[in-house]
Amino acid sequence: MDGRQWWGMALVCAAGALAAAPSAQAQVYKCTGAKGETVYAQQPCGAGAKEVTVRASRAATRTPGEAATQSAVFRSTDLSDASIAERNCMNAARSNIQGPIDRRIETYQRQVAALNQQLGRTDEDALAAATRDAGVRAQIASLEQSISAERRSADSTLTSAQQRCAEQRRDREASIERTYAPARAPSDTATDGLR
Repeated sequence: MDGRQWWGMALVCAAGALAAAPSAQAQVYKCTGAKGETVYAQQPCGAGAKEVTVRASRAATRTPGEAATQSAVFRSTDLSDASIAERNCMNAARSNIQGPIDRRIETYQRQVAALNQQLGRTDEDALAAATRDAGVRAQIASLEQSISAERRSADSTLTSAQQRCAEQRRDREASIERTYAPARAPSDTATDGLR
């Protein structure tokens, strides 16, 4: 048996020992062969041998329990994401709707405050003051109606946005449930038509 065959046999033996070993890792030696090739062996195979730890690869198949657990974790994560997406949808809607309305209401409220300062001034005769105060009160009432209309509009628009965000969540949850639904056996689908 020449050196190359010996190294080949040593490599096959080492691989076989790794495959048969119950542990998840094995000790192997890495050497340089006579012609400069890299050789792996279970025993030190020369003066320059280096120890190498080889871990056995995990089997590609999963047990049904592992698959069910992984599926449950992924499903739970996706459902949490759907809930977070709904909250983000509502936060964006509030920002887009409430911000501009709040700024308009603040403007109306400043105008009301300025008009209230004009009421009851006594620098002119009583008839002129009464006429002016009546006009100011009418302006204040109009501004207060505008404030109420803005608040009703905000409530209505936010309710519509809430319904839209909730509908998007329901659609996403239904899609998630379809994705993670257990696979039905062929016999189940065949007997469904008989029920």
